[in-house]
Amino acid sequence: MKFYYLSKQTNRDGVMSIHADSCTQLPSILERVYLGIFDNSRLASEAALMKYQVLNLDTCSCCR
Repeated sequence: MKFYYLSKQTNRDGVMSIHADSCTQLPSILERVYLGIFDNSRLASEAALMKYQVLNLDTCSCCR
């Protein structure tokens, strides 16, 4: 299980990213929101969709 975070900033396409705690591209602590501990990024994405109602969401390429 890993700790997952949601980036507060969107990319150029307006998409917010999900990152695991071990991610090399993990945003600074001020630029991310803690989602929780999950078995995989899919479950973290579902939590972000329900809690923050984020429509444009993707998992970071190194966290898939």
